[in-house]
Amino acid sequence: MSAADFTAARRLYRDETRGTRAFVLARHMLAPLRSVAARVPAAGPVLDVGCGHGLFSLALASADPRRRIVGIDPSPAKISVALRAGRGLPAVEFREGLVQSIAGEQFETIAVLDVLYLLPDPLKRSLLDACRKLLAPGGVLLLKTNDTHPAWKYAVARAQEKVMTGIGLTLGTGELHFRSCTENAALLRGAGFAPEIHHLAHWTPYPHTLFVARPV
Repeated sequence: MSAADFTAARRLYRDETRGTRAFVLARHMLAPLRSVAARVPAAGPVLDVGCGHGLFSLALASADPRRRIVGIDPSPAKISVALRAGRGLPAVEFREGLVQSIAGEQFETIAVLDVLYLLPDPLKRSLLDACRKLLAPGGVLLLKTNDTHPAWKYAVARAQEKVMTGIGLTLGTGELHFRSCTENAALLRGAGFAPEIHHLAHWTPYPHTLFVARPV
């Protein structure tokens, strides 16, 4: 069985506005989400931090409708879209809020995809500390971000994200806070993880990087 079904997931947005459908399609096309999904263990509950419109969560659920998946995001507008799109998948739950607000639950997999560079370092650490507390023993944190090397790819990724945050399609603190692989790995180790770094091949000119991190 495939880890995720993005084709089926995208069909769930058919009743949404053209702008929302275009955003979801762009998210699917511009990020190596299939490569990340391939790293999700076959069993156990999943937490999707900063889930946005819910595409990654719904792709996982479309491949296995029985699997418990929780998506959380601070944007009420995006969570509203995710709730509508996922209404036919009862094992998926979407919540408005921050990962720091979750207590008393554990997850086998936690995915944080293209979120960390929106946060200054203290908030990065707060998010990672929260993920560490919620991760089951032997679980895995999948942290997708962009490296700052090579410089030309970093410039492209930063320019795109500057546009996205500038027009309000991506929530942030007003500034972008990209860090190098070395710096992000240090943040993960400081939060109690042992990270592996994987540079993801993709057709887009972005320095896509995935950290596969396990608690120590």
